[in-house]
Amino acid sequence: MTQPASFAIVDLSSHRVSTVIGMAPALSADGKTLAYVARDETGYDLMIGPTVGVQTSVKRTTLRLDAPALSADGSRVAYQQMLEHDWEIFVADRDGTGEQRVTREIQHDILPRFLTNDRLLALVGEPRHRRSYVYELSRFDADRRLPGARIRLFHNNTIRTIAPEYQWSPSPDGQQILVGAERDGDTVSPQRGVYLVDLRRTVSKSALVERLRANLKSETALKAAGTHAFAPIAAEVRRVLAQVSTSRIFDYEKALFDFDSKHISKPGNRRAATYLFDTYASFGYAPEYQWFEPPSRGTSTGQPPDATTTQTGNRTANVVATLRGTVNPEIVYVISSHYDSVEGGPGADDDTSGTAALVEAARVLAAHPLPATVAFASFTGEESGLLGSREFVRRAVAAHTHVAGALNNDMIGWTNDRRLDNTIRYSNPGIRDIQHAAAMLFTRLITYDARYFKGTDAVSFYDAYGDVVGGIGSYPVLGSPHYHQPSDRLEFENHQLIAETSKTTIATVMMLASSPSRLTQLTVERAAAQTSIAWAASPEKGVVSYIVAYGPAIDPLRHRVAVTQPRVALPALATGTVVSVKAVNARGLEGWDWATIVVGGGAAHRATTP
Repeated sequence: MTQPASFAIVDLSSHRVSTVIGMAPALSADGKTLAYVARDETGYDLMIGPTVGVQTSVKRTTLRLDAPALSADGSRVAYQQMLEHDWEIFVADRDGTGEQRVTREIQHDILPRFLTNDRLLALVGEPRHRRSYVYELSRFDADRRLPGARIRLFHNNTIRTIAPEYQWSPSPDGQQILVGAERDGDTVSPQRGVYLVDLRRTVSKSALVERLRANLKSETALKAAGTHAFAPIAAEVRRVLAQVSTSRIFDYEKALFDFDSKHISKPGNRRAATYLFDTYASFGYAPEYQWFEPPSRGTSTGQPPDATTTQTGNRTANVVATLRGTVNPEIVYVISSHYDSVEGGPGADDDTSGTAALVEAARVLAAHPLPATVAFASFTGEESGLLGSREFVRRAVAAHTHVAGALNNDMIGWTNDRRLDNTIRYSNPGIRDIQHAAAMLFTRLITYDARYFKGTDAVSFYDAYGDVVGGIGSYPVLGSPHYHQPSDRLEFENHQLIAETSKTTIATVMMLASSPSRLTQLTVERAAAQTSIAWAASPEKGVVSYIVAYGPAIDPLRHRVAVTQPRVALPALATGTVVSVKAVNARGLEGWDWATIVVGGGAAHRATTP
């Protein structure tokens, strides 16, 4: 039998140690009051009392309680309570009276902390994508949240980028807060920033107007660039997207959902693989199974099971349908999602939603092959450690497959309101901007972005092929209360949202597969009178010219020249000048990402703000 949770209290004056049966202990700032949660077979108790003395139950409930927090003087207590599927924050007086519900957000509201007796700090969301809010308790009534009572604590001042937060620490007076966050959403490395938020400071009207103007300028530029990029194929994209069917997407979802758990250990996994294989085949593809045995039971063989192992054993399989390119078939773009789920849930959002969008993309593109090859990859074993994507990439690398770009969609169907919005999770800003443009120009989808892909199948591509990753997933933030729960069911999905996300993915891959890919082997040589730039010729057929742009880091595309050979002589460039190059094909489509190099800065790299 599992031992009940306990903690110890040490009286520093007497060195007496007292053991308390309970969990989540919290002290008031003066150290005189203790709060914790006690649990037995029938429910939970919120316990409060003197730190050295007897604590009594001030709230008894069958609902889960956690994370109590006391005001500085111990007169008020805040705590999180599970209501149906998600945590909500409550506040009460020390004796449990005057209980007040603070939050009504369908995402998890967790870890309350008092800044002052009337000001509370708490987090919203799943651990990888938390955001902190300040609640002015004096502006709440007993039944509903009043306007202006909740204030977002930290943001990065753009209308697109999501900034995950991970921890914070308030000053003793509650006026300043240190926030540990990834302000640009950059999770390629473990580096994070620590930011000081001063609650006494206000933003002036002029500063707010300037911020809005800057956002408007960047949005206008983003849309203009996207309109220019898509212009040669815009009519073609619209014709293809007109075929996307929300009812078909629901049918795919329903079929996969009815297999229940699709974890690699469950029968639903094999059934889902068969369904996907047959569905791809019905569109005219010649799909393939990529069978392998998960590492826990052996090594990957890459061989299909024989007749005696088809319905038994621990093997699982990716299902891949390939649309061969008409001009550059040796260059491959991958659209992927994982069809498996956690062991204890049906996975309607995670990731039947992404799988349905992928299948519909394969259907509408089946009769519309693109210049480059597109692989539609339904991965297995994501929930068991990215097994399927690792196997796909292992085979691709062994076969010397030239994967130029990868779009991975995961958890795209849950919404927190009626807005059709989702987040682009990317490593490559060229792909990110193409996806923003695809959404703005051809769909109803509202897109945010985060340079984030850790813990997803996109990592497998990043590890093997580098900075070629894009995709969509997880609402503006990973906030679904049904994430990895048995409640991840079909009725919580927005099927129109999945359709709009599928359209965005289709438009994006049409652009990627029709355009020159990013150039490689960019070099720079400096002489007294000139700077020579060279690069490997574009691998795509039909490239007619190259655009060379150069400028300072704050304006890297200030100057532009066009050349027809993979080299150019520029005026003598100062150290630190950024040089960017992309190819242009006969249809007028420019490369979807710049290859860049910094003069005097070493090896070529990708510009983060082209």
